[in-house]
Amino acid sequence: MPVGTYDSTKVQVLINDVNITGLSEDTFASFEPAEGDSFSYSVGANPGDVVISETNNDVHTMTLVLQPTSPYVSYLNRLAKEKQTVPAYVINNNEPKEKAGGSQARIQRPANVAYGKEAQNREFTIVVFDYSVE
Repeated sequence: MPVGTYDSTKVQVLINDVNITGLSEDTFASFEPAEGDSFSYSVGANPGDVVISETNNDVHTMTLVLQPTSPYVSYLNRLAKEKQTVPAYVINNNEPKEKAGGSQARIQRPANVAYGKEAQNREFTIVVFDYSVE
């Protein structure tokens, strides 16, 4: 049985062609489709009468989590306030290589801020309008 190795230091997050650092320890980037399923279907009165409706929606939401000390928290907050549309990609240089994201994305809002006994991460929601994964 082959054994694979994953190294999180080989994963890059690029927002507006800027390499974002200060990523959180746990899941720091994830994507979720805006519409859960790629199609819906309905079944007619007779067996075998099925209609499939394609969703045709490539929009995905990227969740990006940074440590509060990341030098890019203020940069991403600024992009959100300026309402800029920018490229947003996560590039996995492990094997197998993978690139997810799109050339048209927008940060939905500045990150929420919380303070406590321990440092609290900053979470950004980024809507990717032309999502693809290669």
